[in-house]
Amino acid sequence: MSKVNDLKQENEIKIRECLYDGRIWTKNDLAYKTSLSLATTTNILQEMLKNHEIEYVSDSKSTGGRKSKEYQLYKDYKHLLKIVLKKNKKSYEFIFEIIDLYDQIVYQKNHSSLKGTVEEFLKIIKEVLKKGQEIAVICLSLPGVCDQGMIDLCDFEDFQNKNILEILKKEIKQKIIIENDVNCASIGFYHQYSHYQNSALIYQPAVDYVGCGMIIQGKLYNGFSHFAGELRCLPFYDHLQQERLLKDAPQELLEKQIVTLCCVLNPEAIGICSDVLKDIQISLPTIPLKHQPQIIKINQLYKLIKEGLFQIGKNQMIGEMNNE
Repeated sequence: MSKVNDLKQENEIKIRECLYDGRIWTKNDLAYKTSLSLATTTNILQEMLKNHEIEYVSDSKSTGGRKSKEYQLYKDYKHLLKIVLKKNKKSYEFIFEIIDLYDQIVYQKNHSSLKGTVEEFLKIIKEVLKKGQEIAVICLSLPGVCDQGMIDLCDFEDFQNKNILEILKKEIKQKIIIENDVNCASIGFYHQYSHYQNSALIYQPAVDYVGCGMIIQGKLYNGFSHFAGELRCLPFYDHLQQERLLKDAPQELLEKQIVTLCCVLNPEAIGICSDVLKDIQISLPTIPLKHQPQIIKINQLYKLIKEGLFQIGKNQMIGEMNNE
């Protein structure tokens, strides 16, 4: 690719990153924000208008000269498909949401299963994709460890030791991104509390083991094999001890995991969601006060997971369009 095309793509990315925040922009505001010339900004906006990626809103209020035109992202230019795999006490749940570019639901489908198999999943996703909306990216959240599509530990047992990405690619043409559910939630948490550049989110379920997602300098940290945050494997307690503590002393278990996280990551904030503790009062006496993070109680984990999926999909779509 030529240097001219490289520069054009870089400029388009800058403009898209502004417009895809969902706000209304004028050409002057975009030029100022991106440090691009008015001529370059105008050319990019004209191309985006021609492709129906953005739409003209109105003229802004005059400050004495010519009124500036206002533009915003066209919400139905393309759609995203968010998929959440959720393990309940007695069932497995598949949650599908087709959303527009403002994260508004266009179509949704929930399916409850007694087995939660890959075969069931494929059947339903094919049905959802037939609904007719132009879906640019599919984002899948699952309760397990995924490295380049290969599933390791997972609450959906039939998904374990299978390359779900390769299985999906044989059936589906859209770009597919697979991420651990708590990692998705940590991205959603970061976007709600973006003034904390280094943060973490811990989820303590009523059954099974703790999950943790970590954000470093505004970016999700996965580790080299997507194993980062698997606090269940810390050597302090084996799995049987964790199960017993989760039942009899969940506060003790959670605090020890938080202390470990503080010592290793030193986050500014930790979001905590517990299905066990109703009143979360965390005490960290071994951590000096100046090094203790802001503790933020999270009540709606799946709302954060869906927010994280939206952010992942939106960023992927911006990158995909600039490679077209």
